[in-house]
Amino acid sequence: MTLDVSVPILVATKNRDKYEELRRLWGDTLPVLQPAGAQYPDVAEPHDSYEANALAKARALCALTGRPALADDSGLEVEALGGAPGVHSARTPSVEATAQERNAYVLRRLAALGDPPRGARLVCVCALLAAHAEPIIERGEVRGLIAEEARGPSGFGYDPIFVYEPSGRTFGELGGALTDGVSHRGNAVRALIKKARLAAARRLM
Repeated sequence: MTLDVSVPILVATKNRDKYEELRRLWGDTLPVLQPAGAQYPDVAEPHDSYEANALAKARALCALTGRPALADDSGLEVEALGGAPGVHSARTPSVEATAQERNAYVLRRLAALGDPPRGARLVCVCALLAAHAEPIIERGEVRGLIAEEARGPSGFGYDPIFVYEPSGRTFGELGGALTDGVSHRGNAVRALIKKARLAAARRLM
């Protein structure tokens, strides 16, 4: 059965910043996104891949509400740290850590290595799922560098320490509109929208 996106899609996150970014990226060419709010259960993310974690969140929300669900899992992979924090990015150094504490932790780990290469990438996997339909999963990435210190008031997560090389500025300095066009989440959502449009078109044929 193909995906039915004729009703609003719930977003499987309690992070308001992430919801607003996804809604902005999604636009109005497909059914609107709605925050799941209290309907979104606390879902464990024990898997070792972004794909599995994103799908687990989408499945949990879809099963609970019967509505189509969009979920993502994302992370920062730092070359000098062997790809860490990676899939554990949202739980580094602990589940209770704030975004500022996570950024500071990554910067401290790099500083402890002396003067290591600062190459990194941000990865995002989005999963869109409706009952009795095959999930649509897409991955987006963007390469960059880790800054010497956090810079910029915009964005969330690791944005203040991730430098987009063509601009020389962090995502925290670039701001939403400029970041959307090149970000890992933007790349994943745009690819997902293409597949969702095809799925909706097949349903109408």
